[in-house]
Amino acid sequence: MDEISGDDVPGYSPIFVSAKTETPLLKSSLPKDMCKGFKVFVSKEKNGDSETVMDGYEVTYANGIWSYVAGSQELKYWVSDVDNYQFVAGAPVDSVLSINRSEMTLHLDNNTRGSVLASEPLKIERNSADFGKTVNLFFGYAHCRVCVAFYHDSPVEVKNITLTPETAITSEADVTYTYDWSVAPIGVTTTLTNKATSNAALVFEDVSVTAKNAVPSATYYYCVPDETNGANWTIRLQVDGEWKEKQFVNTEPWERGKNYIYLFTLANKTPKLVKVITQDAEFFDCNDILPGGSFDDVIMTE
Repeated sequence: MDEISGDDVPGYSPIFVSAKTETPLLKSSLPKDMCKGFKVFVSKEKNGDSETVMDGYEVTYANGIWSYVAGSQELKYWVSDVDNYQFVAGAPVDSVLSINRSEMTLHLDNNTRGSVLASEPLKIERNSADFGKTVNLFFGYAHCRVCVAFYHDSPVEVKNITLTPETAITSEADVTYTYDWSVAPIGVTTTLTNKATSNAALVFEDVSVTAKNAVPSATYYYCVPDETNGANWTIRLQVDGEWKEKQFVNTEPWERGKNYIYLFTLANKTPKLVKVITQDAEFFDCNDILPGGSFDDVIMTE
C-alpha cells in the first residue's frame, strides 16, 4: 500500500500478525487446512473514513513462518497518521466465502474432520500500547461438536454406533458474522443461511467400556450449530454382539463453540440417555489457538 520503505522512516514498520499455537503446531482436533493458512481482512480508519489495507489476504504457514507476501499480496506497513486499524480473519481458506470490514461469511458442513474458525474482531487504536506491534488474533470455533460416551458396571464392547434424527437437521449452511465497530466491545451478530438438510445417521467409532467407567467414542462430529436440530433421535448399536435400538429426546439446542457429550448407560445392554454434558469453547482439548502472544522468533506480516 505504501511506497515508503519501512526500514528507514520513523513510524513506518511492517505490521506483524500472529496466531499462537502449541507444539506440535496443530492438534488433530483442528481442521488440517488450518496449518496451511487463513484469510485476513485489515482496514485502517481516519476521521470516520475507512481504507482497506489487506483485502482478504491469504496467510500461509510454511517452513516455520507465517507469511502473506506472495503474488499481488505485498508487504504492508503501519501508518501512524490514522485513528485505528481493524482486523478480522477466518479459516480454513476455502471455507471463507467472503470477507470485508463489515462482515465475513463462512461455509459449514457436518463432518468429522474439524471445525471452521472465525477470529474475534480486533480494533487497535493509535494510542494503544499494541499499536505498531505484533497483532495477535484469537480464533473461535464456528461449529459445535457432538460426542457420545457409554457407561456400564462391567466390561462390554459397543460397536456400530449410530445416532439418527427423526426429522432432517441442517447438514450444510453459511454463517455470516456482521461487525459493528462503533461500539465497545465490538458488536458481532451471526446469521445462519441453510443450504441443505439431512436425516443421515451420525456414525461413531466402537467403544470398549471398562468396569464402572464412562468411556467416550473417539469420533467427534463437528455440526452446524442450528438450534432447530430436532428433538427425537434414535440410537442404534451392538452391545457384545446384540443389536439394540432406542429412541431418546434431545433437549439441547446446538450452539457454536460448544461441545455436547451424550452419555448413555447400558443396563441390560440397552442404551439409555442419562445426561448431556455441555462444555464451552475449550472443548478442543488444549485451546490449540490461544489468545495473545506470538510465536517465539516467528512473525506473520500484515
